[in-house]
Amino acid sequence: MGLFAMLLASCGGGASFAKDMDAALGKVPGVVSTATEYNNSAGVSTRINVRITASTDADLQTVLDDSLRTFAAASGDTRGSISVSFYVFAEGAEEEGLRPDAVGLTITPSVDEIRQYAESGD
Repeated sequence: MGLFAMLLASCGGGASFAKDMDAALGKVPGVVSTATEYNNSAGVSTRINVRITASTDADLQTVLDDSLRTFAAASGDTRGSISVSFYVFAEGAEEEGLRPDAVGLTITPSVDEIRQYAESGD
């Protein structure tokens, strides 16, 4: 019963994280919509997926940079080792987006790597 309660709690935290992150990322200039998912596989592995749709006139590199910095600021006490799949694309051009490697991060950075990027000011 205790394990079940722990799993429910982790799911609820993920939904709250996703909602709060979408609210923060939605304030980034040029962002039209966001979709954040916090996936926790029975407490064994956790992954965060972030998809950002930018306006067609927005500079994707700027939106990516600003979004990563916003993610870092809004990540709170989220465990730093969690992998983040982050993707920014313009409306109508889903196949032509950018991932964090466009700003020097790994293609799927950890929360801590995004925080370090944001702190570096690069």
